[in-house]
Order: sequence, then structure tokens, then C-alpha cells
Amino acid sequence: MKKLLSILLALAAFLPAAEAQNIALGQRVSELKVTAWLDGREPAAAPLTYVEFHHPSNPGCQRSLERLQAFSRKYGSKLRIVILTQESEAEAAERLRPYLSPQIAVAVDPEGRAFAAYGVRYIPFGMLLDAKNRVVWMGNSLQLTERIIEDSTSK
Repeated sequence: MKKLLSILLALAAFLPAAEAQNIALGQRVSELKVTAWLDGREPAAAPLTYVEFHHPSNPGCQRSLERLQAFSRKYGSKLRIVILTQESEAEAAERLRPYLSPQIAVAVDPEGRAFAAYGVRYIPFGMLLDAKNRVVWMGNSLQLTERIIEDSTSK
């Protein structure tokens, strides 16, 4: 009985997270539609795209920026990174402009339409997409690793 209760509690804790996004692994997702790109700069094309759903008040999102910048340096033209924020361009500019590069862009979505389209309800959250816009990985942005990226580039 105690074991059954433990299993039920574990499942109950998992279900909200499992239903928190309208995204499934292997699923092709619609193209990202945003209001604007910070400084009008879209990222260069690449075989893999990582979309980071970002909010400045979340410490995890802030910590992920340095990691994403390091991934961009390591993988260069193999990986483009889109930091999606619900801030206005003016609000995002001061904090996020230092991270811009040919492979990293900031998508501005003050109305939150992209967050709603993908059903994102918790952050930090990100999804790694292949060239056909299929989700090859998704989850807490701080759990994205070089191994995940490398395994995804070899497919």
C-alpha cells in the first residue's frame, strides 16, 4: 500500500509538467512567429535551432544565457539560438543585446503569442529543433548538454 501511494504521488507530480507544453518529441512544430527581432537581427540558418523561452525575472533563464553563448561558440554554424522574450524590444535590449551574434538572436514577443502558440507555461524551457522543424529535445534549459546537441547533429 505504501509503495502504491508513493507511485501515485510521483505520477501526480509528473502530470502537470507533462501537460505544461503543447509540444511532443519528434513532432514537427509550426514556424516561430514573433513581433520583431532585437536590432532587426535574425539568426543565420543552421541544421539545429534551439529556442529558449526567456523571462528576466527567472534566475534559471538568466543563468542559461552564458551556457547558450558557450554552445554557440562551440557549435558555430551548426546551431542557431533564438532567445524568445515577452518583453518589449526596449526592455530586452539592455540585458540581451550583449548575447547577440550571427548565431544568436532575440525574438521579441510582448503579447506572448509565441509562448501561447507552443503552450509554454513554465520556464526555463527550451526546445531543440532539427532542420525539418521537429522537436529532438525539450525541457529545462539548464539541462541541455553538449552531448544532447552532438547526438542531435549526428542524426
